[in-house]
Amino acid sequence: MATPAQINANRNNAKKSTGPKTPEGRAAARLNGLKHGLASDILVLEGESESDFENLLDSLEAEHQPATPTEVILVRQMAMASWRLVRLVHMEAGHYRVRRVDLQARFKNLYTHLTEPDRQAIIANLDSSHTLINFSRYEARLERSFHKSLTALQRLRAEPKNEIADRSQSQEIPDSVAAPATAAEAPANKSATPADPAPGQRTPASPSRAKVHAIHATQPLAFSPVFDQHH
Repeated sequence: MATPAQINANRNNAKKSTGPKTPEGRAAARLNGLKHGLASDILVLEGESESDFENLLDSLEAEHQPATPTEVILVRQMAMASWRLVRLVHMEAGHYRVRRVDLQARFKNLYTHLTEPDRQAIIANLDSSHTLINFSRYEARLERSFHKSLTALQRLRAEPKNEIADRSQSQEIPDSVAAPATAAEAPANKSATPADPAPGQRTPASPSRAKVHAIHATQPLAFSPVFDQHH
């Protein structure tokens, strides 16, 4: 039996414990909380095995190795869809067994030499409540749920690679920005004041003005006739 001194020492040591200190340890602790937050006693019905469900969940986690809370949720959804699919198979088999007992007198009075597939076909034909059709719909829905979670998990794990590629492409400097303009390519400063001409030297005309003078000198002027509006 522990002494009062040992109990106080244990309490003091527990107060000093702050849990995982590294980012990896904190992330693992959070993921463990999410994994164990899935209560098997809620999902597993009477007559089903909790250990079988936990083994299914553990096998999916071992296969996909979820590393984030979102990945844990997706793997958990896959486990729930798989578990319900197994349950649905047992429900369908139980429906056939119950209907076989209900129709036993009909089988005996109306038919002879029936095989078990024959009885199953009669049960399906007499399914006025569409129970078997509903089973088929539930099965398709659960399969879609499983594959939807699996696709989302695969897409989520592919996103970081795409984000890195997009980020690297967005950080590339365009050629027009990367290469600085040289002195020859730099645009002329319109606000710069031209140098004063030397004494006795005429100021040269600008290229644009000289070009305009050349055009007017080589091309005759065209006059449009003016008509008197009064005539």
